[in-house]
Amino acid sequence: MSEHLVAVAEITKLARLLGISDATELDFLADLPPAAIREYRERVTDRLFDRDTKRLEGIATASKIVPVGISAKIAERAFGPILCAAIASAVEPQRAVDIAKSLPSKFLAECAVQLDPRRTAAVIAAVPPRMVTDVARELLSRGDHITMGRFVHVVPEPTLRATAPVMSDPDLLRIGFLLEDKNAIDDVLHVLADRVPGIIRSAYDQSMWAEGIDLLDSISPHNRPWIGDITAGLGGDVLDGLITAATELDAWSTLLPITSAMSHNSLRLFAERPTVHTDEVLAAIMDAALDGGQWINLLPLASHLPAPQLAFIAARVGEQSDDQLGDLIRDAHTADLWAAMIPVALALTDDHRRRMAGLPVMTDPEVLTAVITATADNDLWSQALPLVDALPETTKPTLASLIGGLTREQVLVAVLTASRSDNIHALVDITLAQDQQGRIRVLEIIDNMDDIEEFLSALTPETPEPVWQALIQVRDEIPARLRTLLTERARELGRDDDAGELDTVPAATN
Repeated sequence: MSEHLVAVAEITKLARLLGISDATELDFLADLPPAAIREYRERVTDRLFDRDTKRLEGIATASKIVPVGISAKIAERAFGPILCAAIASAVEPQRAVDIAKSLPSKFLAECAVQLDPRRTAAVIAAVPPRMVTDVARELLSRGDHITMGRFVHVVPEPTLRATAPVMSDPDLLRIGFLLEDKNAIDDVLHVLADRVPGIIRSAYDQSMWAEGIDLLDSISPHNRPWIGDITAGLGGDVLDGLITAATELDAWSTLLPITSAMSHNSLRLFAERPTVHTDEVLAAIMDAALDGGQWINLLPLASHLPAPQLAFIAARVGEQSDDQLGDLIRDAHTADLWAAMIPVALALTDDHRRRMAGLPVMTDPEVLTAVITATADNDLWSQALPLVDALPETTKPTLASLIGGLTREQVLVAVLTASRSDNIHALVDITLAQDQQGRIRVLEIIDNMDDIEEFLSALTPETPEPVWQALIQVRDEIPARLRTLLTERARELGRDDDAGELDTVPAATN
């Protein structure tokens, strides 16, 4: 997407150089690498400027002995804008500026169209802000954004600030699209930060999303958060327009890095838009994520999507081969994005979740540590326990030690959450797999719970037999009150044998 837009910009500038009024006549070049088009344009420029180098240098030298006023008259009436532009690079910058001061803005604008910024950067940088503003006003009156874009990167910041008021927001957007040096975009945004909301809105108001998306594609990573938040704050209509354009222009590889940099609230606003919930848009997003290298940038957005849309994302993930799925997991782990990955894992079908849990990467102690840490730090137990329950038996010792390292508050949240879900057995199983000190600690936390009835009610007729057997095996470590309550619960469930064993504490051995 970004390559195509850059190619379009280059074709537009090449058409100007070749005197072609309708740039679409060169659309057959759009599939070429933008760098190749630019190289050709620069070669044509060099040929035009270099063919009479010695003669032009001679004219420039002669101008030194002629008073400035007379030089200006000769430039305007005898040379004309094309010859003046060719000579400009050979004249000492300050002398060129002095001559320009005696020329009308209209003529200077005609000269600017012909200038090569590679050769005249020093001259342009020396032009006073007021003169640049007058020339800019003249160029804009002609709708000439190409010339403006070619010189932005060589204009000093004070001059840019002075010129900005004569440019409308759509003007700035179009100029940004046609910048000769895209690296200048971040400096421009810094200078014109207060104009950014209007610039982005103009992409919506003027149906200039190609230019708007090119702007988003050109900014550096450090500018993505605040520009993303500004975009999200412009309202649902603007977001819907951006989402639709990103899909139509195949530009999700540009947009996902922006959404991933948004604040939590901005990303929530984005993810809530009905436009992003359609199968067409979600399919385009997943294509960019899985085929376009944007998986890591997708995850923050995915975790904010409603359940049906998250299920769509998870279905595409579940279709990946074991090797591909393992790579996705490893990438999420490396990027420290388990808090976003866990909701995706929960949205997988049971079969896909079990396949994911059985992959070699999921037995890596570092990965397991990251899973439990992210779960505890973000209170994701309700979403993580189904994944934990599907993990191989060989991971139980590692998981048990990780549970032992949680704070009292984190353990309490885990127990409460598990009590309100169908996965209490998964947490009990892991908890009781700890060493004795760890088991006693967790059992005491449960015994002191204000909502202990929730924990007890989570033990149901469907609770797996191994859970009861594990409780019986550690009954001598269970606090008396909790053991009594567990015994009563077992009897309520018709598990009289289990109740009898829980109620009997083995005699201590000498």
